[in-house]
Amino acid sequence: MATQVAKRTDRNLDKKDYCLVPPVDIYETDNDYVLKADMPGVPKVNIEITFNNNELEINGKIDEAYTTDDNLTYREFTLCNYNRKFLVSDRINVEGITATLENGVLTVTLPKREEAKPKKIEIKAE
Repeated sequence: MATQVAKRTDRNLDKKDYCLVPPVDIYETDNDYVLKADMPGVPKVNIEITFNNNELEINGKIDEAYTTDDNLTYREFTLCNYNRKFLVSDRINVEGITATLENGVLTVTLPKREEAKPKKIEIKAE
């Protein structure tokens, strides 16, 4: 479950003053690091991913259509914007970073630089 984080400390906070820290799984393969973040309710056009000074930042803005209370009968789930930051090693090929969004799951692939990939050492027979 995501953790709610307040940007301000007063008691009269609006939904727009909160963001959720999305739960993330990170996998490592020989060639890439793959990050999967749950971001339900965020359309692709409302996601911004930036990489600056070895910091990867993900921001997602909830579609306003999901936040209207016009016909709301009962609510247990609160939709908020998302924000998450990661400090990333300099072993990443920044130009090769890709991202996809499918069924509310954002997948960011961070390819390793060639020198960071594992090398197989050939054994020569004498």
